[in-house]
Amino acid sequence: GFQTKLKHGAQTEIFRMIPGLEKAVFARLGGLHRNTFINSPRLLDGALRLKVDPRLRFAGQVTGVEGYVESAAVGLLAGRFAAAERLGHPLAPPPPTTALGALIGHITGGHLDGGAGSFQPMNINYGLIPPLESPKRDAEGRRLGSKERGRTKKRMVGERALADLDAWIGQPALAAE
Repeated sequence: GFQTKLKHGAQTEIFRMIPGLEKAVFARLGGLHRNTFINSPRLLDGALRLKVDPRLRFAGQVTGVEGYVESAAVGLLAGRFAAAERLGHPLAPPPPTTALGALIGHITGGHLDGGAGSFQPMNINYGLIPPLESPKRDAEGRRLGSKERGRTKKRMVGERALADLDAWIGQPALAAE
């Protein structure tokens, strides 16, 4: 259960140095995990369409997101974009203040200053979401310690994201006709 660049012979040699494993038979050795992904910032628009042929959409891990939840979320967004387009109601990407919007922004180049060559896959993280200033005091005016400021800031980022996501979900793009 590990990733390594070591060749199988070298792995066997190292494992046999461990007392009790000198004569062990190894059913499976480690290997290097490698994701395949496209240069999404250069190739995809904000609705996950191929810029040179908008009939084609990409979704999931190949777009440059990492993680099961992130890959599924980008797949669901691709489907939602396609459905909205089919209904004739263009759908804007989710706000960048949300996890979904931050992922779309990351894979479509919103984070880059023309340096699409530096694109690397990423999981969702607070670094992709536009920051808020850390509060210095609580509602009663008491000074907050660094841990409290961090927790409060994350809560505020979450509250902002939920409000922005609610507004985005309320768009009429997928309303029944």
